[in-house]
Amino acid sequence: MSMFKIPATICDDINSALAKYWWGQTRSEKKIHWIKWSKLCNLKDRGGMGFRDIHAFNLAMLAKQAWRLIQGSHSLFFRVYKAHYFPNCSFMEAKIRNNPSFVWRSLLETRDLIRATTVWKVGDGRSIKIDDHRWLPHPPQLRPDADKNMRVCDLFNPATWQWHLQLLSNTFMPNTVCDIQHINLGTTASRDKLIWKENRKGMFSVKSAYRVALPMRQPEQVEHSSARQDKRLWNRIWQL
Repeated sequence: MSMFKIPATICDDINSALAKYWWGQTRSEKKIHWIKWSKLCNLKDRGGMGFRDIHAFNLAMLAKQAWRLIQGSHSLFFRVYKAHYFPNCSFMEAKIRNNPSFVWRSLLETRDLIRATTVWKVGDGRSIKIDDHRWLPHPPQLRPDADKNMRVCDLFNPATWQWHLQLLSNTFMPNTVCDIQHINLGTTASRDKLIWKENRKGMFSVKSAYRVALPMRQPEQVEHSSARQDKRLWNRIWQL
């Protein structure tokens, strides 16, 4: 599950076997499913039983390997895939290409999950496109005549290593210019870095990836404000 995208029919069969076991242990017994399996798979702090949804868990496991292609530039795994599939770009910009392996197609399935759970820490600005919303707190609002092919590094003043204010005003709307000016560039150039925003350390974990993958798999489980207010209650119940 950490290297291949398991076919949906197999995932459904595994989920079905888990559900049948939960509702009755005797094999020949006719079992009544009193509640939707998706609700039982909901997280414990959201009112569910915390059972694993195989589809979402498979995606979270695959995301762990994809994250290695984003962060780890020294491993043999990274060097082989970099040379073969994305020699001139990053993993997030790579194309499927002709005759891809099943492993490569499986890893590409995780990019929507990674986009939803990462933010850019601006360094030299060479890896970030200006219309990518992940480097700003709000989606960037560009002026109609702005060049969308620009990268963040094009917005720097090379003499002072600070923002080129006139260029910002010519490219973005005032609200976005204000958001950009709050980004501290520092005094030295460093590489741009993707930060995992689902935990405080900014480090990837399968657990946090699964919490994001589950609502993507089951949209009805998207957390609302009322659900967040009930978290403390559910956590206290489970602690008892």
